[in-house]
Amino acid sequence: MYLSPLKDSAVAAGTDKTDFSYSFLPGVLFMAMLWLIHVLTYLTDASIAWLGVLPRNFFGLIGIVASPLIHADLLHLLSNSFPLVLLAGFIFYLHRSVALRVLGTIYLGSGLLTWLLGRSSYHIGASGLVYGMAGYLLFNGFLKQNRGAMAVSLAVLFLYGGLFYGLFPAEERISWEGHVGGLIAGFVAALLFGEKTEAIKKKEAIVLQTDVVQKHLSHTLGSHHQYFHIAYTVQKPKPAAIVSHTYKLGPATNTFPLSTGPQVAQR
Repeated sequence: MYLSPLKDSAVAAGTDKTDFSYSFLPGVLFMAMLWLIHVLTYLTDASIAWLGVLPRNFFGLIGIVASPLIHADLLHLLSNSFPLVLLAGFIFYLHRSVALRVLGTIYLGSGLLTWLLGRSSYHIGASGLVYGMAGYLLFNGFLKQNRGAMAVSLAVLFLYGGLFYGLFPAEERISWEGHVGGLIAGFVAALLFGEKTEAIKKKEAIVLQTDVVQKHLSHTLGSHHQYFHIAYTVQKPKPAAIVSHTYKLGPATNTFPLSTGPQVAQR
C-alpha cells in the first residue's frame, strides 16, 4: 500500500534550514558584544583585566561573570570568535530544549572552577566557554550512546582535537586552568542535561498527526488501481501493548467502518 502524505516535505525542509540558521544567532550576538567591548577598550585605552577571575580572592569572584567578556589582544579574541559561534550554534540546533541550561552551567561552572583551581593571576577570555561547549558535545555522545550524538562527538574531535593540547601547562601566559575548568563544566552539563539530538528525536517521533487524512493507492480493489482516503485519529499507544483494529470495506459507500473493537495483545 502506497502512502502519499498531504504535508509538503519541501516546506518541512525549509523550516529545518531556517531553524539551523537561527541557531547560530545567539552565538553571533554574543561574539558581537565581545568585539564591541574590545573595540571600546582599545579606543579608550582602558585596562579592564582586573575584572578577570582572581583565584581564591573574594573580589575575584566578579570574574566568573566578567572574564569571558575580556580579551588580552586581537589575536586572543580572533582565536575564540569562530569556535564560540560554531559550537553554540550546534548546541542550540541539536539540543534546543536544554541549550540555555547547558550554556549557563558552562559559563558559571568554568569560571568557578578557574577561581578554585587557578594560579594567583587574572584569568581572562572566553576559552573556558569554548572548551566547555566542545566538552559537552563530546561527552554527551559517549554518555548517551546513540548514533546521532556520537557523530557530533566525532565531528568535534575532528575539528577541535587540537584544543586538548591547551589542557596542559605550556605557556606561562595561557590559562590552562580555565581550559580544564571549562572541560569539566561541559562534562557536568552533559551529565545533568545530556539528551539525544533533536534530529534523532524527530525520527523517533510519531509520523502521523491527530486527525490526518492520507491518500492511499490500493492494488487489491478491483482490476484497476483505485485511490481512496482514510481519516486517522492517532493516539499514542500504551507501553508494552499492541493495538489492532479490523476494518471491512463497505461495498455501497467504499468506506471502512470499524467493525470490531480494538484488540490488545500484551507483550
